[in-house]
Order: sequence, then C-alpha cells, then structure tokens
Amino acid sequence: MEHLILLIGTLVAILVAVVVFKVNIGVSLLLGTLFFGLMIQPIPNVLDTMFLTLTNEATILLILISIEIVFFVNLYSATKMIDEAQSYIVSKVRNLKLLSVIIPSFLGLLPIAGGALLSAPFINMIGNDIGLNKGEKVFVNVWYRHTLLFACPINDALILTAALASVKLSNLIAFLLPSMLVMFACGYPLLMKKRVRTEVTLAGRRSSGISLLPFMLAVTVATILATILNMGLYGIALGTLAGIISLLLIGKPRGSGILKSLMDRRALTISLVLYSAMLLRAIIAGTDVPSSIGSLSLTFPSVIFEMLLPFFLGYMLASISGAIALSFATFAAGMVLRVQDVALIYGSAFLGYTVSPFHLCLVFTAEYLKTNVTSAYRYMLPAAAVTIISLIVMRLV
Repeated sequence: MEHLILLIGTLVAILVAVVVFKVNIGVSLLLGTLFFGLMIQPIPNVLDTMFLTLTNEATILLILISIEIVFFVNLYSATKMIDEAQSYIVSKVRNLKLLSVIIPSFLGLLPIAGGALLSAPFINMIGNDIGLNKGEKVFVNVWYRHTLLFACPINDALILTAALASVKLSNLIAFLLPSMLVMFACGYPLLMKKRVRTEVTLAGRRSSGISLLPFMLAVTVATILATILNMGLYGIALGTLAGIISLLLIGKPRGSGILKSLMDRRALTISLVLYSAMLLRAIIAGTDVPSSIGSLSLTFPSVIFEMLLPFFLGYMLASISGAIALSFATFAAGMVLRVQDVALIYGSAFLGYTVSPFHLCLVFTAEYLKTNVTSAYRYMLPAAAVTIISLIVMRLV
C-alpha cells in the first residue's frame, strides 16, 4: 500500500506541475515517473528498466507513429492542401446545418495545432445564418471537432490506449463506435431546431477533391492493415506512411517546408508522454500497486476507477494522451480489464479532455467568438454526460 500512496503523491505533483506551473506534460510525466522509480528501486534497476522500455517493440512503434502523425498533419498545412480540402467540402455541401458539422469533424481528424481556428470562421458565419448564439457556436465547433476523432484509427491517444491495455485496436473501435454515434447525435438536435434565415454565399477559394486523397488513403490503409489484416501498430505506421508519401507526391512541398513540418516540438512532447507511460507501467509492474488497486476496486464500485478518475485527469490535464498514460499506467494496472472497460476509461478521459476549460480548442474558439469558455457548457456538459452513459451501457452489455 505504501507504493500506492507514493504513486498518488507523484500523480498529484504531476497535476500541479502541469496545471499550476504550466510545465510541459511530457517533461512532467517523465520526471514524475523517474522520481517514483528512484524512490522504490536502486538506480541500476531504474536504468535497466529505462533501456528495456526504450528498446521495446511497442514503445518504438508508438513513438514512430506519433512522429509520423505530427509530420503528416504539418505537411497538410504547409502544402495548403488542408485549405483546398476544406474549400472542396464547402463547394460540394450546400446544406448549412450539415456543413457546420462536416467542417469541424473533418478538421478534427487532422489534429493541427490551433485547428479550431480554421473552422471557427465558418461556424461563426453559418451560425449567424441559422440563428446560433455564441455559446452554441462554441459548442458546435469544439464538439464536432472531436466526434469522428473519438474512434479514428489514426488517433494517437486511441493507439496508445490499445497498446497500454493490451487489447486489439479493432475490438476497441468496435465498442467505441456506438458511443461515437451517440456523441455525434448529441449536437444535431440543436441544429435541427434552428431555421436558416438567409442564403449564404461561401467564399470560394482554390479547391480540389484530390486534396482529400492523402488523408483518405492514410485512414483507409491504416484501418485495413491494423484491423482487418490484424497488423496492429505496424498497420497504423504503414497506413500513415502511405498518406505521407501521397502528400509529398501531390503537394510537392519545398525542402524547408518538409524540414519545418518534421521539426515540431509536439512530436517530442507526444513521444515523451508515450515513453513515460510505457516506463511507468513497467516500473509499477514490479510493485504492490496492482494488488493494492485490485483490493480497492473490490471495495468501491469499479465505475469510480473506470469513469470518474479518467474524466478528472482529462479535465485537469487538458491532454488526452497524458490522461490515458496516467489512467492505464497507474490505477488501471491493478484491474482486470475487458475491452468494454478499456472503452469506458478511454472515453471518459477523452470527454474530460474535450470539455476541459484548459482545452486549447475550447479556448481558441471562445476567444475568436469573443465569449467565455463556459458559455458552451450549457450544451457541452449534458452532451458529455449522455455520451458517458452510452459508454456505461456498452460496458454492461
């Protein structure tokens, strides 16, 4: 039990470092993990565990995939193909209500830094024509930016979840899909009750359907290889690589653009989070933490561990990868997890992150629309609650 108490203290310190002192989440997790390891093991043992974790096949693949995904989305932005793809969608979809869902959903699948600002002008313009207030606009932009991402096979947080929980990605996605549909449906009644006031003319920029090809290729190949052909992380890596190659061939970026897309601090941060999660799990495996948590899970309803704690971590850290790393490398380590349980833990962390007031998508959108982040909570919190309830129902099936 003493190891569990030390671990809880370490988690609190990590939360304080990230939330209060704004320390990088990757650095905080790594330092916290090393502190925990050095408090319970000799230095040589910790060094051995660090080396074994670094050379572990799953760790290498996770880091490779995270670098690929960041490079891929940066290239999309550098080549301006993301703008072309968005304009192409606008030119083909004339239903304003449907367009207000499609634009943020598509951009959400490509988690570009500040990406919420790309769709915010469209949502603001369309919202004016269908009568949305500022809080409703914030909700639509942020909520739909995360609906399809929730069960996307090239979502790095979902990939990390499958790796840490040792479940098949295809099985996990299968259990998440019903809740993803619920999540999608939660926002649409708000749009359905609105009436289009005027005809809107959407400014036409250069657009081409071929701009969607790299993204569609990456998702399709990754899905087929990872889920249908059961190649797991290798399939995700190859699928993302296929998208990158097609993007290089079609977009023809300059050398400086390629280098800038590759040298992104986010890739380092995500890699640190992934490595720290795998390292912390390896260190915890040699302690009494799993058995202590197993005993507690028999005392308290397991839903507390599977829903409330991940939601809290996602809400406080405003980092889905960080919340997943802490959830599965710590308290979930002492629990017998079915894929339904894994889906609930992941979904709760994801939704906590989505509604977090520190979440940059929420902050950027609210700032653009000149309103407070809490203006969207009237719509966002009930939608998050309904989605979590759907995850609980799936867990009980």
